[in-house]
Amino acid sequence: MYKFGLAVLTVATMLLGAGSPAAAATARTSITIDRHASELFPFEPPYAEPPGVTYPAARVTATARHCPAGVVLMSATLVQDGLPTMWATAGHGAGEILCDGGTLELTMAFARITPAVHPGRATAHFSLRDSTTGEQFAESTRTVWIPC
Repeated sequence: MYKFGLAVLTVATMLLGAGSPAAAATARTSITIDRHASELFPFEPPYAEPPGVTYPAARVTATARHCPAGVVLMSATLVQDGLPTMWATAGHGAGEILCDGGTLELTMAFARITPAVHPGRATAHFSLRDSTTGEQFAESTRTVWIPC
């Protein structure tokens, strides 16, 4: 009886430990950047000199899938005509996002004082990192189109 009980326990442990193949494979975080950016809109930098001056900005969106649950750091860049842009946001902690393990929309707006962001092609880059260890979960780069 002891050997039979031990055999049943061993088989049950192996079956429960193995699980289904889909559950055994952990899904990797991925980022898909939308092909089209937003139309240009006016952005006033929070510390603009003089006040009231606006610059054209464009918003780029992406979708993160299988984003690990917790606080994640998002890095986003936009390069147009070989020149970098700045984030068009005044939000404290703008690069911190809260993931729930599922799908999440990422978005960032970009502007440049001179030469200004304009309709046409640009290269967008998004990456996600662990907020405590700095481990990179995913990154993606894509050419995007800023419409007229």
